[in-house]
Amino acid sequence: MSAGQIAAGLVLSVIIVLTVAGNVLVFLAVISHRKLRYVSNYFIVSLSVADILVAILVMIPATLNETLLQWVLGVTMCSIWASCDVMLCSASILNVCLISLDRYMAIMTPLRYNTLMTHKRALLLIAAVWMIAILTSFVPIQNGWHNVDVPSLVNLTLFSEQPQCLFIVSFPYAITVSTVTVLLPIIIAFVLYYRVSKEAQRQAFFVGTLIAPSRLLLGKDMSAKSMREPYTTKATVTLGVIVGAYVFTWTPFLVVNLTDSFCRCIPPKLFIGFVWLGYCNSLINPIIYPLFMRDFRKVYVRLFHGCCAKLRFWKNSSKVDANSL
Repeated sequence: MSAGQIAAGLVLSVIIVLTVAGNVLVFLAVISHRKLRYVSNYFIVSLSVADILVAILVMIPATLNETLLQWVLGVTMCSIWASCDVMLCSASILNVCLISLDRYMAIMTPLRYNTLMTHKRALLLIAAVWMIAILTSFVPIQNGWHNVDVPSLVNLTLFSEQPQCLFIVSFPYAITVSTVTVLLPIIIAFVLYYRVSKEAQRQAFFVGTLIAPSRLLLGKDMSAKSMREPYTTKATVTLGVIVGAYVFTWTPFLVVNLTDSFCRCIPPKLFIGFVWLGYCNSLINPIIYPLFMRDFRKVYVRLFHGCCAKLRFWKNSSKVDANSL
């Protein structure tokens, strides 16, 4: 292997390790702390599971392919890998959309939220997301409907002497899947962000009108910033970061995927680069959602202090054992 291949393999391996570690940490934080076991975090756990599987089942074979410059896992694994790629990336994106919808409902209808978003409805939404992901991936790909004219998943030497697992889709399939799993979630995320931003502005103005008389009566320079912070932080910052990261990582892939399915004119390296940019959304997710929520931050701090305490204990124990010897 060349130095470039080795460097690419190392960089992609680091991305995989960080993706798995970050999402496992989110998953463990929720299942191990009772305070985090509420309905909203069902969607975060579902997203973490999707992102962990993206790293293990999709990124690892893709890294091998990019490092060795050929497919070494056999014909059967080629179609399974392509199906997992579409299914898990779709599930990850759709779970992001569910989290945005959940935050929208919590901010726009806080008094009715517990009635509207019950445990049963949350689980049904998660099941629906995974069902959509399966129906748009395994069903058409395993039956060859993604591209009837180019059997690149069953004939790995169709375009080269070295075996290559090339997932080449037809324009109708690209339009259908991209619309259902990428374009519509992006539109929904934008609409939710716009509505929540307007609601945050309205609530901030309302709070400002309430505290204005207190300034005059008490003669104090009271600022409304602290009172409107819960609204602006949740509404504009969190959802803004969600939508921004979501659009930044997946829109380029959406564009090049549709373009390439129509004209076959996108350079392979550029296409693969945008695919990996989309994969990196699975790395960004465990940073965005938990770290912008106070309860998760507290759990992370506790876990960090607990790990440091154990390390100090093991270090001191090792010193005691060494001195006794």
